[in-house]
Amino acid sequence: MRSALEDYRGGFRIGGRLVTNLRYADDIVLVASSESELQDLVNRVNDLDMRNNTKKTGVTKICDDLSPMRVTVAGYPLSETKSFKYLGAMFKAEALCDEEVRTRLARARGEWAS
Repeated sequence: MRSALEDYRGGFRIGGRLVTNLRYADDIVLVASSESELQDLVNRVNDLDMRNNTKKTGVTKICDDLSPMRVTVAGYPLSETKSFKYLGAMFKAEALCDEEVRTRLARARGEWAS
C-alpha cells in the first residue's frame, strides 16, 4: 500500500493532515477529493495485484453533488452505495451523523442500565 501511495498528491485534509486511506486488517477505505483522484488511487492499488472483490467493493461519495460516480477496477464498474459501515461507524453520502449519534447514545444508555 505504501508503494501505491508513493508520490501521490491527492487526498483530503483533516486537521492539517493529508488523509488518503483508512486501513484495518484486510479492509481499506480510499479517500479522495474528486472522482479522478479516486480512480487514480484505485488504479494504483490495483496495480499492486491486491485481490479486489468487485462484487463487495463499492463507492460512496460524501458531498452535495448528486451526480453518479463512475469508478472502475480493471474495467469493471464499482457500484455506488449511499452508506457504509467501517469499524462500527456509519458513513453516509449526506455527511450527516445524527443517526450515528442517536445509535451510540442508545447503546451507551443500554450498557449503563445493566
